[in-house]
Amino acid sequence: MDNRRLKTFLQVIKSHHLDGFIVTNPINIFYLSEFRGISQTERESILIFCPSPVFLTASLYQNEAGKVAGKNLKVKIVPQSYLIHQKAASLLKNCRRIGFEENNLTFHEYQYFRKALGDKLAPKNNLIENLRVTKTEDEIKKIEKAQIISQKAFEKLLKTVKIGQTEDEIAEKLAQVIKSLGGQDLAFESIIASGPNSGIPHHVTGRRKIKKGDILLFDFGAKYQNYCADLSRTIFLGRAGDRQRNIFNHVLTTQQKAIAKIESGTKSPDAYHAALDHFKKHKLNKYFIHGLGHGIGLEVHEAPYLRPFDSAQGHGLKPKTTDEEILTEGMVFSVEPGLYFSWGGIRIEDLVTIANGKAKVLGKTVTEIIEI
Repeated sequence: MDNRRLKTFLQVIKSHHLDGFIVTNPINIFYLSEFRGISQTERESILIFCPSPVFLTASLYQNEAGKVAGKNLKVKIVPQSYLIHQKAASLLKNCRRIGFEENNLTFHEYQYFRKALGDKLAPKNNLIENLRVTKTEDEIKKIEKAQIISQKAFEKLLKTVKIGQTEDEIAEKLAQVIKSLGGQDLAFESIIASGPNSGIPHHVTGRRKIKKGDILLFDFGAKYQNYCADLSRTIFLGRAGDRQRNIFNHVLTTQQKAIAKIESGTKSPDAYHAALDHFKKHKLNKYFIHGLGHGIGLEVHEAPYLRPFDSAQGHGLKPKTTDEEILTEGMVFSVEPGLYFSWGGIRIEDLVTIANGKAKVLGKTVTEIIEI
């Protein structure tokens, strides 16, 4: 277990004038304690700081929990999961001010802790997520491995794509190939979008059969040792038309310009505008309908976000702690320009980190159009 993360977070909560904290997000529990014995959707463990860290879970998970116990992390087991909150409140009762994850604690949980602990509770936003933004060398290696597995899977899958297959069939085959190459699992449900479906950025993969002349857009990622990849590729079934080829080249050029713009100290909106400016120059900007990219790590979408600084409002995106994010050494994020029309869409996505002050692509980038 990386005890440095626990020590660092203790310093963070102290800097916020807290002597207690409640961590309920399973991803953040894993990040701090390395415990991942439960599903991300389960609420059967809590990590609290009072001020020393204590991990609480039910006896069902006692074997997994025992593996993370140590000098810097106590583990306490309760007979049933419904007793976890009761035990947490008991341990926190002597704390004067207790932070909690305002984006994760449920209303029911908040009501319970408010009743048990009174007005000591203090909502806090993204304290742990802010630590997760900068990756260690080991984390970057795991993300890069996941991305390379994804790229190899794409190359292998292309050899099996045939006219008449459904989007679902291609997605199922892709999942099998990722597993065969050493991927832990899918990082998220793959998007396989054919024909006009490729013009829908978050198309739900379905039963449409691919045919000659289609655009085929892939958006998927492998997971490796709990870290995620994210890759988008657009191919053409048959020879691409002049219009399709022109749009593809604009998207590819835009990605290249955006990556060239990025270095340590670049403001994330500036990277976004490097892409937008190219599209504006060619009167394509109204077809660029999402941000340029997002951070990636233990989750597929996390900070930093490459977008206009004021675009978080009303788009379901996690709020930021500052108006503009600065891209710095050790961050990992996608660069994924795309253009979307009624006849289809084209998106190219790769993952980038900042190393030695410059943008470094993880794995290989697209260099030319793919026609099969």
